[in-house]
Amino acid sequence: MKNLAKFMLMIGVIAAVLAGCGTAQDDPGNGAEPGQNEEETASEEQGGQEQSEEEEESEDSTDGEGNSEIRILEQNMTYSVKGEMKEDTAFLKHSDNQNYSMYVLPAYELTAEEPNKDVLYLTENDQVFMRIELLPDDADWDMIEENTKAQLEAVSENVQTSKAPSDDFYKDAAVMRAEGNGEKVSAYLVKNDNLSLKLTLFNKEDADHEDPFLQMAKTIMKENTQE
Repeated sequence: MKNLAKFMLMIGVIAAVLAGCGTAQDDPGNGAEPGQNEEETASEEQGGQEQSEEEEESEDSTDGEGNSEIRILEQNMTYSVKGEMKEDTAFLKHSDNQNYSMYVLPAYELTAEEPNKDVLYLTENDQVFMRIELLPDDADWDMIEENTKAQLEAVSENVQTSKAPSDDFYKDAAVMRAEGNGEKVSAYLVKNDNLSLKLTLFNKEDADHEDPFLQMAKTIMKENTQE
């Protein structure tokens, strides 16, 4: 009987040991495979988040670079009056009458004259001024040149053509001049890729501000219209 009892006890111990081993093998929490899957999942989630952040940062950067209409509030400008070179700070002004902005020197004022025409004048003498007209892209340039010449003939019958300034803004401009009775009037018909423009400058023999007018005019830039 004692031997039988010992035999039965040994069988029970062996069975318990075998049952424990089977449980350890079947428990997925103790194996390497599930733990490895969790790490891979976490890594994939983190990688996806980093990629999303990079895409957002790239889109923000692209938006910033694409906004080419933003202009600084002031810029230095060099110009000549009566043969004397000067440098001053010009400030950004927006036309209330036409769709553009430009930099204006402190001694000058920009104001509306009539629909589609502005005037930039010398503050101390408003008889010295530049008329600014933005023209449609499909403007009839032959007719504009004829009308401009007729306007200048009111100053002098001797209307002369002149060479455009050596600046990219005026590279294709047509220039006409007329002088008489102390008046000096010149017209610049400018046609660039994104801007069609007529500038008429009214100067005096003793107050010729053509260069500062031209320096300011070449900063004219169309503004985007929001629909």
